[in-house]
Amino acid sequence: MNIKIKINLTFGLSIVLMSTMYAGLVSAHEPGVLPTIPDGASIGMPIAAPTPVDGIFFSSRSAISSQHYYDANGDKTETEIDIKDSVFQFVLSPGKALFGGQYRAFLSVPLIDIESKNIATPFGLANGSNSGIGSVEIRPADISWELSSGIYMNAGFSVYTPGDWSASELVNPGQNFWSFSPSVGVSYLRNGWNASAHLLYFANKANEDNDYKSGNETHLNLTLMKNIGDNLSVGAVGYIRKQLEDDENPNNAYGGALNGRASSSGIGISLTKQFGPINLNVMYTTNLETKNSGGGERIWLNVVIPLKVFGM
Repeated sequence: MNIKIKINLTFGLSIVLMSTMYAGLVSAHEPGVLPTIPDGASIGMPIAAPTPVDGIFFSSRSAISSQHYYDANGDKTETEIDIKDSVFQFVLSPGKALFGGQYRAFLSVPLIDIESKNIATPFGLANGSNSGIGSVEIRPADISWELSSGIYMNAGFSVYTPGDWSASELVNPGQNFWSFSPSVGVSYLRNGWNASAHLLYFANKANEDNDYKSGNETHLNLTLMKNIGDNLSVGAVGYIRKQLEDDENPNNAYGGALNGRASSSGIGISLTKQFGPINLNVMYTTNLETKNSGGGERIWLNVVIPLKVFGM
């Protein structure tokens, strides 16, 4: 297997780490609940690329983030948010075709630690911290098609579990509601370039304990990277996030409070290096504009390791 194949393999296997990274305290979701995925969760990879070999693979994506909460006018508030998270993912590429494309499936488990200061409550500012399992992603189907040489399209569907949540905590790693996410991506992989776009939609159910419903939202993640030497790629990344519906609070949870619609955009840099069979990616991102959400700087470290390659 040559270097180009190795790089494409590990990129392709990374595609749904997008769904299980966390980067905010409150956004489209009810008070104290992290968003289902962070801003830019699928940047830095050729999202639609197929895996050129079949097998079982392990991926991890860890990050640290230092943020503030921004109000409806995009102004920074006193609320500070520090998040450490690691996502452990298992990928199955069984060598089967579905609807004329390559089929694969994913399971991603996030472990999250949150510390927040100066959280606004009815009794004044307070501090909160928590850790646990976030919303586990089950992606039973992701399909990649080759439209023409070096140009790909993929589509998939994910289900997110409620995760760890308690009504007595100011912040929580989980959501306590189910979320369903169809997505579609395209990747241009010619002449050493990776130009990729990924569009996701999140349909949220209501909180199972208080019936608060977080508004549905959409994410657009963008990547433009170039191979600059053996096993090395570098480039720019960006993202846009938009909440499409208002939150609903029919039972007046949190004293009847409602979060406003969230929106955000940001940019960053991405560097990927291949070390034998192991793929390493490092990224730095920062928000450009944020409303009704947490925003700030984030450092990402992503690793992909093949566990078993079928037929070898």
